[in-house]
Amino acid sequence: MKLNTAILRRAAAATVLTASAASFMPMSATTAVAAPAIVEHARSHIGEWGGQCKAFVQRMYNETHANNLGAGYYQAYIDAGYHRVAKADVVPGDIIQETDSTHTRGIHTAIVTGDPAGATIRVVDSNWVGYEIVGEHSYDPTTHAANNGGAAYYWHK
Repeated sequence: MKLNTAILRRAAAATVLTASAASFMPMSATTAVAAPAIVEHARSHIGEWGGQCKAFVQRMYNETHANNLGAGYYQAYIDAGYHRVAKADVVPGDIIQETDSTHTRGIHTAIVTGDPAGATIRVVDSNWVGYEIVGEHSYDPTTHAANNGGAAYYWHK
């Protein structure tokens, strides 16, 4: 039987295990709070100037998490405690980073706001709907990255 890892992650993030003397929270439970926070915080900037996409996502992360997201296009996510997941497994609050094969040139960065719907994913980002303007839309990161000589990475915390 194949398990849907996105459903399992959502369930684990929402679960708080209680024992008689103490409460235990899975490591992802604090992220479950931060994930909606980053989505709602980013959405609160829709229509505003957001700068370049990576800088916008980095600022939204830094304003909603205890640690900072570095400026790199790959290692920064690992350093911040993210791990790569399959496109089909992204959940709101995950980050999409499109980059070239050497991870030195960013193509696009976005915050996931909705579950994948076929090839497209609903995101909030900057510099897509207008020049350095924050917006929410659906797009196919895999195809977009490939058309620009790179790859899309899906990061979950």
